[in-house]
Amino acid sequence: MFRIKQKNAPEGPCFTCRLIRSFIMATVMLIVLGLVASDKMHLLTFISTDLIAILVLVFGLVLFLFKLWQWKTNKIEKKM
Repeated sequence: MFRIKQKNAPEGPCFTCRLIRSFIMATVMLIVLGLVASDKMHLLTFISTDLIAILVLVFGLVLFLFKLWQWKTNKIEKKM
């Protein structure tokens, strides 16, 4: 990605480029894992869509509560 040169711009790729590269690397690693470990995939049968959905909901709720707590404490500190 091309960016307009600025004096205070950090060197290296932008956030979007790093995100795309990380996604591509994760996809490649999953493909390699599928090709190499095809005979051992029965060990991962405990992973289901229900388990992933529950994990996403739990981690999302925990992260939300943590961010809410941070916001409330920061708001209280600014009042003082």
